[in-house]
Amino acid sequence: MLRTWHAGTLLSDAEALSFSRRSHLYGDGVFETMRVHQGRICFWESHYFRLMASMRILRMDIPIAWGPDELEAEILSCAQSSGDLRVRLSVWREGGLGYAPQTGAIDWALQVEPIPGASYPHPVQELKVDLFQEHKKASGLLSTLKMSQSALYILAAQFAQEQGLDDAILLTTDNRLLETSRGNLFVLKDATLSTAPLSDGALRGVMREQVLRLASGFGWTVKEEALSPFALLEADEVWMTNAVSGVSAVTAYRKTTYATEQATRMQNALRASALR
Repeated sequence: MLRTWHAGTLLSDAEALSFSRRSHLYGDGVFETMRVHQGRICFWESHYFRLMASMRILRMDIPIAWGPDELEAEILSCAQSSGDLRVRLSVWREGGLGYAPQTGAIDWALQVEPIPGASYPHPVQELKVDLFQEHKKASGLLSTLKMSQSALYILAAQFAQEQGLDDAILLTTDNRLLETSRGNLFVLKDATLSTAPLSDGALRGVMREQVLRLASGFGWTVKEEALSPFALLEADEVWMTNAVSGVSAVTAYRKTTYATEQATRMQNALRASALR
């Protein structure tokens, strides 16, 4: 019989449930962080299909009732507000101790939090960043997923806090630019917009997908390529993108500073696209 103690106190079966979840024990889960604006999930279709793909990759059972319309309605029934909301849908595999899963069945939870401000993010946030070099991110399909196991991002965010920065840039194992602790990374130089390829382990970000889709309308050449950190010294603009903030503009990397005009243009385009 499995028994659980917390801080020296023996818990009842009901109290021990949260400590026995595989998301807690092994990080055996995925999540989607979404923005709800005016009663709509921004870029819901992209979030939905990424979630479905992630669950299939992790060999989780997808509930029959989780069609795109049904799951959207379920989320919005819990996320009702006149303001903007940050919504995190966490999905984890059922079962207890042991690496080998006893089942593919899942459980899930939804966390809803108000976002300060009255509208979809505008103007862009401004960030100061540096490189996080203590640990690197490996390539591979699992590296592209938003998994419950997030130690690398936690350590990068902690590094940024300790250094008085807003964010930190993660590197590949061969020291190429990859992403930040908060989202995907874009480098704009002249009329070329570059971001790390998924094959290098970059997060399959929903906002990354939207920026790549919209960039051609700006007359830019889009490249998914591995960039050296030296590219930061020559860039016109550097961005971080995620589903909650849209585009955030890096304004300073060490002694290098950047403009923000094109980030604002892209933010406006994203806002318009989200509200269609």
